[in-house]
Amino acid sequence: MELETQHFRGGRAGFLLGLAEITCVSQSFPKLALIWSDGGRWRMSKWAMAATWPFGKLAVEAGIKLLDSGRSGIDAIEQGISLVEVDPNVDSVGVGGIPNLTGEVELDAAFMRGVDLAVGAVASVKGFPNPIRIARLILEKTPHHILVGEGAERFADSQGLKRAPLLTGSSLEAWEKRRGEQGGLAEGYVARGHDTIGVVALDQSGGITAGTSTSGMALKLPGRVGDSPLVGSGFYADDTAGAAVATGCGELIMRGCLSYGVVELMRAGASPQEACADSLMRLIRRLENTVAVRDAHEDLTKMAVVAIDRDGNVGAAANHGDFDFAYSHSSDPVVHMVRAPKVS
Repeated sequence: MELETQHFRGGRAGFLLGLAEITCVSQSFPKLALIWSDGGRWRMSKWAMAATWPFGKLAVEAGIKLLDSGRSGIDAIEQGISLVEVDPNVDSVGVGGIPNLTGEVELDAAFMRGVDLAVGAVASVKGFPNPIRIARLILEKTPHHILVGEGAERFADSQGLKRAPLLTGSSLEAWEKRRGEQGGLAEGYVARGHDTIGVVALDQSGGITAGTSTSGMALKLPGRVGDSPLVGSGFYADDTAGAAVATGCGELIMRGCLSYGVVELMRAGASPQEACADSLMRLIRRLENTVAVRDAHEDLTKMAVVAIDRDGNVGAAANHGDFDFAYSHSSDPVVHMVRAPKVS
């Protein structure tokens, strides 16, 4: 898949940073024909799905089988993310996630259903390998949007979800190495690593869904909550516009409600690619002279976002050059891995 460097302006009036040009690596996604009607409105794909990072390929491969059979986006995302959560080789999600500062694995996860803007999320959960399933149960069985810590764990117990160890030999080894590099548990530590699994999906009914799951920053302070379970920051979904999921430094992503910004640009007429690049660049420009960015370790300035619109078109952008994501759609039901355009 050929990549080329381009300069482009923000397409439509009102999207971008005035007349500022953006330099990025541009990826041309396949053009799809209008082939599918969900009851009065024609769209480009009868289903589509995209996920963050190379490990997102596993989620997309599993999820599209359900989408193709007519299952909902929420079913597809739960199935896909659940597989990533129990993969011990993924060190930033679920089992095998690198622990917090005191050696415990704490997990965050979220769902958003675009048809009614319903949300279910958990934060700082210990001992449950599939927090995405807890998030779905919160969405479907409670009047609440987010449960945290022991309250979320008691709810999971009440729903019959099984506990399991989250710490693995390799994650413990990684924790000990990072702790040693910073000289123990003294103040002044640097929490690093933040590769959230985020998935967006369009199903055959036209439903749009977003889901996220993460163990958060390595060596984070106990109880720290990042962007991943926070609506508008780590995720957003609306059937009338599209969905987006973010990954990277949550403390920066939260400052700009990155995912919500992307969806609102798509609502205004931007393509997913334009919306991702424009919203991310706007946040970069706003934060570039702040202490949070100027004096931070490079790992704590990285951000990326993936989006899907109501026609099944996909876009992505990152402020660094090593963000790959997975996507597939019904017109070409193969899972593609793509290097996201870098905005700078």
